[in-house]
Amino acid sequence: MDKEQIALDGPAASGKSTLAKRLADRLGAFFVNTGDMYRTLTWVALHKGLDPAKDIAEITKLLHFVDIRYVRTQAGTMELWMDDRPVDLAKVRVSEVTAQVSHVAKIGNVREWMVSRQRQAAPLGLLVMEGRDIGTAVFPHARYKFYVTASPEVRAKRRFAQTGEVAAGASFERVVAEIAERDRMDMEREHSPLRPAPDAIHVDTSDLDIDQVLEILAQHIEAKRPE
Repeated sequence: MDKEQIALDGPAASGKSTLAKRLADRLGAFFVNTGDMYRTLTWVALHKGLDPAKDIAEITKLLHFVDIRYVRTQAGTMELWMDDRPVDLAKVRVSEVTAQVSHVAKIGNVREWMVSRQRQAAPLGLLVMEGRDIGTAVFPHARYKFYVTASPEVRAKRRFAQTGEVAAGASFERVVAEIAERDRMDMEREHSPLRPAPDAIHVDTSDLDIDQVLEILAQHIEAKRPE
């Protein structure tokens, strides 16, 4: 089952979430945004007054008291749940969470915990799972792996277009710098750093629109599908 999944990795604001949604729709697959799982835990930590950059032990303890996973609903859709109810994505996709999520995501125990829950989604059906370590840690044996990126300037423009992702009054230069710092933290973290899988297809989306990128990915998937 893991081998048939579609892994889509890349840095922040590279367009992978929109792309993964479109690809899942095209293939009749489920879309899984692993970033929202980390955002949810970060939101819980902030809600409890914890400092994600310092309170590592306390954040690790939260793993014993919360359950964050994707579930297949009776309606046949895939939803992110925390404990016994759907996550309010509007609450976890705010700039305050975005600014802190990398601190939570680099905690080794957190990553192991998240990876185990992400793998549990595989039996639910064909997935297009996007994140930063899907092809390297979650589904390393997946047949279809992609690494999507774009220049920091292009990614900053996309971030400005995303509701709640940028703090009020932030300048373009500040957002470019924040993206560069997020890249550094993700790439240099000890556990499951951001990097393309050795067998991933690289796609730079800087000068491509979503339809062009979607076609590139779909063609690669079709070419590798078993007879």
